[in-house]
Amino acid sequence: MSADWMLNGVSVSADGADKRLLLNDVNLHFKAGQITLLLGRNGAGKSTLLETMAGIRTLQEGTIGLGDDSLWVSTGHRKKLNRDVMLRFGISMQHAESQWFASTVREELLYSLKPYRLKGEEANRRMEYALAEAGLATELLERDPWTLSGGQQRRLTLACLLACEPEWLLLDEPTAGLDADGVRRLCAVLEAHRAAGRGAVVATHDLDALLPLADAVAVVSGGTVREAAAAAAVAHAAAAPQALCALAELRAEAALPPLAPARSGGGAPWPEPREVAAVLAAELMRPGRVLGGAGAVVSGKVADAKLLTGAIVDDIANKQPYTGPSLAATELLRPDRFDPRALILVYLVLAASIFAQRTLLELSLAAIVTMMLLVPFRTLIWPWVRVIRAYAVLIAILCFIGGVTFTPLSFDWTKALPIVLRLGKLLLIMLLGMPMLKLMTPFRLQRSIEQSFGWLSRINVPIHSFALLVTLIFRFIPLLTGEWERFAKLAHARGKAVTALRTVPFSMLQSVMIPYVRSILRLAEQMADALEARGFGYTKRKPTYGFRLRFGRSDAILFIAAAFSSVLLFLIASVL
Repeated sequence: MSADWMLNGVSVSADGADKRLLLNDVNLHFKAGQITLLLGRNGAGKSTLLETMAGIRTLQEGTIGLGDDSLWVSTGHRKKLNRDVMLRFGISMQHAESQWFASTVREELLYSLKPYRLKGEEANRRMEYALAEAGLATELLERDPWTLSGGQQRRLTLACLLACEPEWLLLDEPTAGLDADGVRRLCAVLEAHRAAGRGAVVATHDLDALLPLADAVAVVSGGTVREAAAAAAVAHAAAAPQALCALAELRAEAALPPLAPARSGGGAPWPEPREVAAVLAAELMRPGRVLGGAGAVVSGKVADAKLLTGAIVDDIANKQPYTGPSLAATELLRPDRFDPRALILVYLVLAASIFAQRTLLELSLAAIVTMMLLVPFRTLIWPWVRVIRAYAVLIAILCFIGGVTFTPLSFDWTKALPIVLRLGKLLLIMLLGMPMLKLMTPFRLQRSIEQSFGWLSRINVPIHSFALLVTLIFRFIPLLTGEWERFAKLAHARGKAVTALRTVPFSMLQSVMIPYVRSILRLAEQMADALEARGFGYTKRKPTYGFRLRFGRSDAILFIAAAFSSVLLFLIASVL
């Protein structure tokens, strides 16, 4: 018999500069030997909840435990994943193709089995069993997973999980892309899994197929989760039409008045959407009115119906305080706030002034000015903290190597100073350039190059091709980091790594690097096909632009601040 999942006060924030809460104070109990469905609109937080349970989302607050074992364990001032817990469950991603990186189906299955350290015969037995249960032929073992159809890839996802024989299955939209036979096989697998005393948590919109199997249902809405309902409530809810169930829920919450006598005599048994909206709006205007209690239990098709027709109720009842950047900061960080030409000009002016600094005191003053200029954009630099830290460590190491002498053993600061100055200037210039990737979109950068140097095309300079090349480079940098983060997620979800999230353990680098390069090349090929399909490369002699960039007030203020800082640094350099 498996252990129960316990989630207490779980909160999860978005990555990057946007620190809004994706999950807020979630308290759940998933019982072993049961199948629990997670329902909710797109973006409600179902996938986030599953990824949090799988340890591939960082906890902001709260605890997650499987039986008596905690998913996260404290090691000094940091927390790391509990490998024993990681080996007891398996998760399938919403998009099956997002988890492939091996060259054959066999290698994909072996990668999933690797953390369990099985011998050859046992591994082969499990692979054959998993393929048979998922409805895949053994002839596919030597095929590239990317060459399989969408339904076959979804079946392979299930096979990778079944081969590991986990106590718990965490499935995200498992019926997507499956045909009728695939859905029947999935249901049979879930029933057998439950019969063995094991549990499953399934995020789905396919109630017709999975609701009859469900022992309980939980509704995810606005980052909160309503407690799972009992099986009896689910079965009872399934018997009524969704529209009637939605009305019953709203009336139970006192959000709608009883059925009007005029309507009870004939016509449709439910009001028009405009009537429902008008009544809800009137109820919301009442002082102290709160719709939908936080502890309400919603089950079965009632839950789905409420999600469909009672959206406004959940949005009002479950809204959370905004914890991200202020509105002024958000406006300042918009990618269309500044003209790319102004950003590049500001960057060049500041970089020139930093290069002009010659002493350690001048460099220190330049660092202070740079930090002051970057304060409004600090949230855009935060994702690069690890790179900045690594570069600072590199500077320290190179300074030590450059300044140390062995005859006699001593440290000569005059030898290390030039290293500090050169690499310190590069660090400041690098810091200035980091926000630029987020302050302009690749398309706006392309347009700025075309507007500024488009006249060169008259003398046969391929300026439009150059602008497209620059745009592709800027587009590809986020793709590189995004792919690496995807492989880091795979290392934790399938490889059961317990290192820091968004990093690949050193022991897995060898098995990841070649697939990572292959994945980048595949992305480049897809991008080339997309560009060709959209007509890039066939530039007209006189192109027609949908919009033109213009310098605005924000650009002027930014340039004045940069110019003033640059002049100040030049004056300091000349005086000192």
